[in-house]
Amino acid sequence: MKKIVFVLTAGVLFSSCSSEQKTENSEKAKVETAKVVVNPNQMLTMEIDGMVCQMGCGGSIRKGLKGTNGVASVEFDYEDERKTNIAKIAYDKSIVSSEELIKVVSNLNEGQFLVGTVSFEDMTIPTKTTKTSSTKTKEEPKVEVSSSYVKLPNLLDLFSGLLR
Repeated sequence: MKKIVFVLTAGVLFSSCSSEQKTENSEKAKVETAKVVVNPNQMLTMEIDGMVCQMGCGGSIRKGLKGTNGVASVEFDYEDERKTNIAKIAYDKSIVSSEELIKVVSNLNEGQFLVGTVSFEDMTIPTKTTKTSSTKTKEEPKVEVSSSYVKLPNLLDLFSGLLR
């Protein structure tokens, strides 16, 4: 009886381990291709109507904008029940244009979001302060995406070692 239970358990574990191995390899390949470094040189501030929450709507907007591969960061000034919210988008204008970013936001969720006033700020020009004579420069944030995974031991080897 023990041998039958062992064989059935080993068969189930063996088949599940082999599919996990394929998933692990495909996830590893996705991680390697997802490493994109964007050096933002432009800040786009846009008013957005139609956001009902920061997590869902903000996540949807962020995902859509990051899909252009030219966006380094997206930050929101969001308040519940406020009609118009603000998104600040740091991007590389040599990779993606501001018109493309506006189009991406406008087309998300079947046109749920309406883009209002848009303003630009060049992040490569140092800004001067009037209080002191020193010059302030903005550091360009560098974004790196990485992921780690946990490799599980081969359970078939563990179970076969227990029966010996």
